[in-house]
Amino acid sequence: MREGERESLFDKLDITKYQVKTLIAIPLIILLLAFVVIGYTYVQPPAYPHSPYRHAPVQLGMDFIGGTMVKIQTEETHEELKVKFSDFPLALVGETGSGAEKRIDFGPMSDRQENELIDKLNEAYGAGSYELANISPVFGEQYLTQALWALLAAFSAMAIVVFAVFRMVIPPSAVIFAAFSDIVIALACMNLIGMKLSLGTVAALLMLIGYSVDSNILLTTNLLRKKGDLNEKLRDTMKTGIMMTSTTLTAVVAMLLVSYYIDIIILKAIAIVLVFGLVMDLMNTWLLNAGILRWYIEKRDKKKFVLRNRKKNVAKVKANKKA
Repeated sequence: MREGERESLFDKLDITKYQVKTLIAIPLIILLLAFVVIGYTYVQPPAYPHSPYRHAPVQLGMDFIGGTMVKIQTEETHEELKVKFSDFPLALVGETGSGAEKRIDFGPMSDRQENELIDKLNEAYGAGSYELANISPVFGEQYLTQALWALLAAFSAMAIVVFAVFRMVIPPSAVIFAAFSDIVIALACMNLIGMKLSLGTVAALLMLIGYSVDSNILLTTNLLRKKGDLNEKLRDTMKTGIMMTSTTLTAVVAMLLVSYYIDIIILKAIAIVLVFGLVMDLMNTWLLNAGILRWYIEKRDKKKFVLRNRKKNVAKVKANKKA
């Protein structure tokens, strides 16, 4: 790529050339669409008739709604296992990483269905040749409550720290709103691809709060506390911030590729959520938060300019009266 083409590409990424309303409108529209997706998911009937949750804003995995997990030693492919157990509420087929051992997850079932599943396993593989574990919906509900409290506590602690650092209203509110938007859009993306909420994805959402705050605090600190031209500070901070997020995103994509290759379910789930969240964080940081901060700083500087001129005019009037 030629030098002129590189400069042209950077000029396109120069957010200082666009109006504040344009910068803020794009992420807000995407956030609105995310709420639509989450709302649509909420009104849908549950995936499993015996699920304890009739409605939820995100599809819940076996960790939270309960179910049955089976581990078997077999050379059968995932597709063959899906066909074999298609009469049951199949949730997941994957590898355990131990030889030819497969893991098959089933959603909540009635007692009759569970007995039929055991009979089928005994007939196909022999009694005692497999491992079967049940997760009670009661324990699943406890896990879900604990996960929600963990997310709420992490978000609240982050908000308190941000407000304590900046001691303002609008800048820290923009940081918190950007982090909130990252999580909501990540949940909507999970719904779109059919990924269920699990303990692994909750861990990814907690990590996402940290990544989001990291880039947004970098932006807010540089714009509020460094001296110099606003647009120049914004361009310099954007270069640094995008490099930071891109480095993290590269590592997460590498983790995603490795987890797909060796089929580690929990790593795959964490990596997918982080990819969604980090990509959205680029948008929410450098469009939404940057736009809000530009508006706030320009309005503040304009107010200071007016007050300064007013004081000068008052001083001139007093000087004229004395003369």
